[in-house]
Amino acid sequence: MYAAVLYIGVQNSGCVQPVVAVERTVFYRERAAGMYSGFPYAFGQVVIEFPYILVQTVVYGVLVYSMIGFEWSVAKFIWYLFFMYVTLLYFTFFGMMAVGLTPNESIAAIISPTIYNAWNLFSGYLIPRPFCYHEVQLPEEMRKISFLSIHFIHGG
Repeated sequence: MYAAVLYIGVQNSGCVQPVVAVERTVFYRERAAGMYSGFPYAFGQVVIEFPYILVQTVVYGVLVYSMIGFEWSVAKFIWYLFFMYVTLLYFTFFGMMAVGLTPNESIAAIISPTIYNAWNLFSGYLIPRPFCYHEVQLPEEMRKISFLSIHFIHGG
């Protein structure tokens, strides 16, 4: 499950980068012509991703959830879709931000895997099993994060 969500998140981030790079040229031209400022452009770019990623989450989520063989309860399935949706959103928005902060899409494509590796390393997936399940040993901050983790929602 972790690999499935990570895979499609990295794919989203990589696929959005060339599109944002092309749209940046259009934005520069239209801003110079006085069509609109930066905020409406950025706002529109972010808002248009919500329905697209929602459809992607539902289609991909149903397929992956059923193939993994999780218990079909409404609450667990909704939590699964929620965490998958949020994860895909932040991967997509990271891809947009990477292009926005770098001079071109090539540099964004070079920098992105470094960030993916850091996210993967510090995601909490690799915490040893005995340490995870004894909440008495967990620091206060990690207890809150582990409560929200997909790993704990599905019972380990």
